[in-house]
Amino acid sequence: MCMRTIWLNVNFFGLWVSLLFSISCLGQGNKPTDKDWKDIADQHRAGAIHDTVYLLKAQRLTESSFKDPLLKDRLADYKKVAWSNKDYQPFRIKYYAFLANHASALHQDGFAIYYVQKMEEELQKVKPYVNSLNQPRLLLYVYGTNDYTNHEKRLAIIDSITPFLKTLPALVSRQTVNINTCINAFTILKQSAALYASRKDTTKALEMQDLARKLLRVLRNKPNVDAGKIVHGQLLLYLIESDVAKLLSRKEEEGRILNAAYQATMSRDTVGNPIYKSAFESTILGRLIDYHIARKQIDSANYFFGLYKNKVQSSKGTATADGNRFRLYSGKINAVNGAYGAAYEDVLRASQITDSIVSIRTADIQNNMYANVIAEQRYEALIASQAQNGKRNVIIFAIIIALIATVAGFLWVLRANKKKAGRQIEKLNETTQIQIAELEAHANVIQKKLGLELHDDIAGRLASVVNYVETKILEEHDPGTRDKLAVIAGMTRSAYTSARSKSHEWYFKSSEEEKIAFSQRISYIVRLALPDDQYEKQIEIDDQCIEGMSPEMRIHLLRIIQEAVANILKHAKASKVKLFIYEDDGSAVLQISDNGKGFDQKLKLKAKGIGLESVKARTRELNGSLEIASSGSGTELLFHIPLRG
Repeated sequence: MCMRTIWLNVNFFGLWVSLLFSISCLGQGNKPTDKDWKDIADQHRAGAIHDTVYLLKAQRLTESSFKDPLLKDRLADYKKVAWSNKDYQPFRIKYYAFLANHASALHQDGFAIYYVQKMEEELQKVKPYVNSLNQPRLLLYVYGTNDYTNHEKRLAIIDSITPFLKTLPALVSRQTVNINTCINAFTILKQSAALYASRKDTTKALEMQDLARKLLRVLRNKPNVDAGKIVHGQLLLYLIESDVAKLLSRKEEEGRILNAAYQATMSRDTVGNPIYKSAFESTILGRLIDYHIARKQIDSANYFFGLYKNKVQSSKGTATADGNRFRLYSGKINAVNGAYGAAYEDVLRASQITDSIVSIRTADIQNNMYANVIAEQRYEALIASQAQNGKRNVIIFAIIIALIATVAGFLWVLRANKKKAGRQIEKLNETTQIQIAELEAHANVIQKKLGLELHDDIAGRLASVVNYVETKILEEHDPGTRDKLAVIAGMTRSAYTSARSKSHEWYFKSSEEEKIAFSQRISYIVRLALPDDQYEKQIEIDDQCIEGMSPEMRIHLLRIIQEAVANILKHAKASKVKLFIYEDDGSAVLQISDNGKGFDQKLKLKAKGIGLESVKARTRELNGSLEIASSGSGTELLFHIPLRG
């Protein structure tokens, strides 16, 4: 029998995952060349073929390359592609199947077990998951099939998988289970029955036989099951039944079962994989030889040994397992025919080789699997460490970027606020200048036609519109709206400039009208510079106090208010502003306060651009006084200016 020929096919999403754990009985076709592998890799990298086409082409090359020592390296690109997309899960399973075949072809059973285990892990990611039984089947094979090796290890495997085997017939009857899982089950049940029979455990052996019969019965009742697989299961059941019949000393029944099995194997009408049928033929011939030797039917034993000898010789010794088994049966036949010396040499040699093979396989499993597990654990630990470090670096990088962004944002806000304040101050200066110009015109010209008075009123309103629109431009975030507002502001400013240039005379209104107009100018300047949606303002002006001011005093007062408001915009960071004008003991009192951050008066007076010196100079020019009070909760300016009669 070609004991190293074990096929497992896993039908998954329309793809066949074939596991040939060893191909010592098979010759491979023309071995693919380096150029063959390079061609498909180049086509894929160039985008000439899709991922799946590349994977299928690589699969065809792999199936003829299991004995190629460089196969794993050649599959490096295959692995990258298979793990590049979650939809390529079937190809990930095939990747480990290929490596298991490769390891078995090179007689590296430890690696084969390892890759079968990895393949099972990939299968578990697909729901519903059903155990493929690949790993326990291969382990039982590697640990040996004779009556005296690795009993405890084999029993442990059988005990671990028996609960699942008991549920398999019912599972197959109610849902789709891959037929190759069932074939694996028959193989495990056959090995289990043989082991229990060698240990004279009748109950367990009968249990294995009963499970195999139930499973075969369910498969025969299922529609669209591969007929060749049914035959495969039946042939394995023959072996189970012959072991049980032998255990129960039912010689005639054992003979009928073996003859039926041999006839089924040799019949041309029997469908099935010819490779497996050939391997099964060797097994049945060996059992027939043992059966007739046990019954002392030497001629029949010699007859079946002759058939077996012809089969082995026709294979030209390419099958190591058959060659070794042939030595064993040659020794048995020599013994029953009286050639004891030759029998001893054959049996001893066969036993030594068998024991050596099993020992090598067992050691290979222990050494290679352990080494692979340790290597993989270390690799996974390294990857995890790198991932953790990478994650930590990403977090640190993100924090740094966030800090940079925060600082940049803060600087941008400061710059934007500074620019905004600058624009507001510029408009404030322009508006104040306009107001002062109007006051000067009113001080020099008293007589004015009603038409020019109306014209001046329009100019004042246009100035308000200009400043209002440009304030809104600063607040607007939408570029389209800002552009439209800019056009309106430009047109309004042009109209205002034109109206002002055409004004030749101004006049003082009546004292009642003039004091109201001046109060409105002050309120307008403050509200323009300090928008209502950003500042809470309280403005109170005593009109009787304004009435006693000369035009020159009013102009200076506007300049002082302008400078004070500019300081609030630039430095205070306030949200509340108060402005009061009233008369006290023959003097006009101007009180301006805010809730800003305040300042150190001694330091600020030394700084340039603050404007306090200008304010103090104007106050002195009016023979007035200035008191400044500033703290962390705000600043207050208090002016006292004597009124003129």
